[in-house]
Amino acid sequence: MNVACYMRQDPITVLGTAPLSKAREVMEENALGILLVVSDEGELKGFITRGALKQVQDWELSVEKACFEARFAVSKDDTLEKAALILLENQLVLLPVVDGKHLVGIITQGDVLFALARGLGIGLKGIRFVAKVARLDDLYGIMRVLHDSNVHLVSFMRGNKEGAYQDIILRVQEVADKERLRAKLEEALRQG
Repeated sequence: MNVACYMRQDPITVLGTAPLSKAREVMEENALGILLVVSDEGELKGFITRGALKQVQDWELSVEKACFEARFAVSKDDTLEKAALILLENQLVLLPVVDGKHLVGIITQGDVLFALARGLGIGLKGIRFVAKVARLDDLYGIMRVLHDSNVHLVSFMRGNKEGAYQDIILRVQEVADKERLRAKLEEALRQG
């Protein structure tokens, strides 16, 4: 999955040449805490925050003179994983999405969380199993049981690690007999 699949196109912005009063007006009208700043050509110039506006003395000063540099951005082709890491490591609520220097969208923490939930099949009808595995071969046994049982695998995710064991979280559909499948999976892990 890449950023283009989940980004929000045409974010609300303000021109760098606009007065700070315009930035305040746009932020208030749209209930924004952060507003991206662009040039006349659509190039990302930075951002302004609601908190920074509290310090303003001269509302006619241009936005570009008071805005902060946008140190982080992603492209439409970057992975969601990259966007998530940048958001988490830098405690950001949103990331600009650029094509070269031109702003083409934003991706937020919420967008990444939605993509993750969708990718994991959260909300889909099905069953969730957690298996404790010690070796890579255990995964092959799990997959073999799912295949032989004609079960549809929705998602496969690594969970907590405790000592030598790794939790593997499976979301599956089309399970005729949940307890029988559980027994087959446990047997495959014991034999592994």
